[in-house]
Amino acid sequence: MDRCKLEKNSSNFADWDAQLRLATKGDDKLKYLTEASPATPIARSTPPVREANETCQKESAAVKNVLIFSMEPDLQMSAIKMSTAYEIYTRLVTMFSRAPRIIQYEATSQFFDLNIKEGQKVSPHVLKMIEYVETLKLQGVEIPEQLVIDRVLHSLSRIKGYVQFRVNYNMQNLKTDLHELPKCLCKPKGT
Repeated sequence: MDRCKLEKNSSNFADWDAQLRLATKGDDKLKYLTEASPATPIARSTPPVREANETCQKESAAVKNVLIFSMEPDLQMSAIKMSTAYEIYTRLVTMFSRAPRIIQYEATSQFFDLNIKEGQKVSPHVLKMIEYVETLKLQGVEIPEQLVIDRVLHSLSRIKGYVQFRVNYNMQNLKTDLHELPKCLCKPKGT
């Protein structure tokens, strides 16, 4: 966790969360992040119940320390004031995790707004667009493949040589798989 400190801008939240879950799962301490601590036993509780509660409190405190040390100092200050690892983790997830709808919106916006820039290589551009489509698939949004190919071809329209490629592609009614498209788009003549 030393190498993956949670940044206050939350840009690395997903990586940090994955590392934290791996670290705590291996030691069977993940439950201290995902489950609220049991209530403090009453004075009449049996010694085994009191002992189990003390062990739980100690383990939770240890996980809380791991959480605190795995954050940037600005985040540590507010976490120190919280009583359990579960409380800290729940707050961080609420603050920093991105809702699926937000992920879907951002991927959709990027996919439909992206156009190639002058001097940019085509293959990385097309692969980036495919990445947005695959992100949407993971969110349960399926864009018809022909629409994706049309959008990719349209995103290349600022480069003269690809305008002719698009015309030929449509006139000849070519069929290509989305993942084969970058190979078909080898640099056309006249660019």
